[in-house]
Amino acid sequence: MKIIFFGSGDFGLPTLKKLLESRHEIRAVVTQPDKKKGRGWNVHPSLFKSFMEHSAPGIPVLQPEKVSSKASSDALKDIGADVFVVIDYGQMLSAELLAIPSKYPVNLHPSILPKYRGAAPINRAVLAGEKVTGNTVIRMNERMDAGEIILSGKIPIDERDDAATLFEKLSKSGSELV
Repeated sequence: MKIIFFGSGDFGLPTLKKLLESRHEIRAVVTQPDKKKGRGWNVHPSLFKSFMEHSAPGIPVLQPEKVSSKASSDALKDIGADVFVVIDYGQMLSAELLAIPSKYPVNLHPSILPKYRGAAPINRAVLAGEKVTGNTVIRMNERMDAGEIILSGKIPIDERDDAATLFEKLSKSGSELV
């Protein structure tokens, strides 16, 4: 399967690594533009750009300011994909973008949807005292975290877990699910 991967945060990195090791073809990675950081406000590459430069330098990395722009849509159409895999990307994808893959776009969400739809689902599960959480893979539509559920997997929340440890567990189990 030909895949274009969208991600910016640490949560999606284990999945990208798994996909690169799989029989599937990663055609491109889309991530956020490089940002100024630190004392000198020097421009630093995004996590995914750095990772791809070291791990798979032949795969294009796109960093559009607005992923739903005509230029971005045209570039993604030209690359071509069966599936978009979107994890912790940080921009909404337009209907035009969601229609590009020949099969469909999928999103990995770190909760058992529909519970904790939206931002900070891991923190919200911990604060609510949940005993179980998990990941959901959905077929994306224009609404946030509201697509058709394809697959989900549960994991227990240990009494010693906090948002950071749960993040790691969900990130790893999510990579297996995708």
